[in-house]
Amino acid sequence: MMGFCTGLECNYTGSAMLKHIQYAQVHIITPVMMMMQGTVNVSAMYNTRHHTVDSSVLARGDFWRLESSRGGSTNGNDNAPGFLIQLGPLLFVRDSTTLLLPINLSKQHLIWYAYDHKNGVHSLCPVVWSKQKKWLLMSMMCLNPVACAFMDVEFSNGQLRYVAGEGITASGFLPLFGGLLQANGKFPGETKLGFSFKSTQGTWFTPTYQWPDNSLSFGVAHAVAWKKSGLMMRPSTQVSVCPTLGGSDPGIRAEIVHSLKEEIGVSCGFSCSRHPSAFTSLSIGRSKLNGEVGSSGVVVTMEKPLDNVGSPSLSVQLNGGLEF
Repeated sequence: MMGFCTGLECNYTGSAMLKHIQYAQVHIITPVMMMMQGTVNVSAMYNTRHHTVDSSVLARGDFWRLESSRGGSTNGNDNAPGFLIQLGPLLFVRDSTTLLLPINLSKQHLIWYAYDHKNGVHSLCPVVWSKQKKWLLMSMMCLNPVACAFMDVEFSNGQLRYVAGEGITASGFLPLFGGLLQANGKFPGETKLGFSFKSTQGTWFTPTYQWPDNSLSFGVAHAVAWKKSGLMMRPSTQVSVCPTLGGSDPGIRAEIVHSLKEEIGVSCGFSCSRHPSAFTSLSIGRSKLNGEVGSSGVVVTMEKPLDNVGSPSLSVQLNGGLEF
């Protein structure tokens, strides 16, 4: 990797540029309001099988941003936690400081000059978007040495991104025949192509093909009970089954999800594949299962292998959110 543009830093810089563009086009507020308004989301998870703790913090306002993550893998480097602080044009990524200076060329063109103080790297970051904001193009060109470290093209129904040293990732969706065609791919890496559609009985079908693994899965999900949540109806009990044919891990996975109350949900299921297992989960308060409702929550998940290979595992995830 040349200069300061690692995969993590380029992703963060692209997000920072987009954040500045959205801010400049919407409104201007005082520095005091910029510091007072924002949201904070915190998550931490402990797993007994691997004895690891994964944590993340995401806080953002109209003109400031803080991101931090630790545990697991960060762009292939276990020893390098993700860390970013953005305050106006100043961007701190890991142990380096980058100064971003925007230069407005027109209502649809913007160029950034970036300087990394630690490594002495100069960069130019042009940004172009359509008049109707249907697409946006961002890139980062390091000047010493000359290299394209980052390029991102965003459309209303997809995204194409290049990061030096990591390759190309693409994702998109297209309404087709009453359903939704979705594609996600990475080169080098894996590519998934799926199609989701809903029957007249309310059952969701999602066939998905993945290569180069050459596996075909056919997901089926059906809500057997509904309940009112505010002004909307959402499933209170849902059953899903997903068989997979071919590939490196063929088999079948089944799961039942039930919402006991607004902020309490349980799920259980099993997986019959190369390593069969049974699992159950309890979500209280803020969680993905409960629709991120509430300011705090906990998710407890237990998994038991069915082939007597390995030991049972327990994971506990704590979630917190604050808006001010």
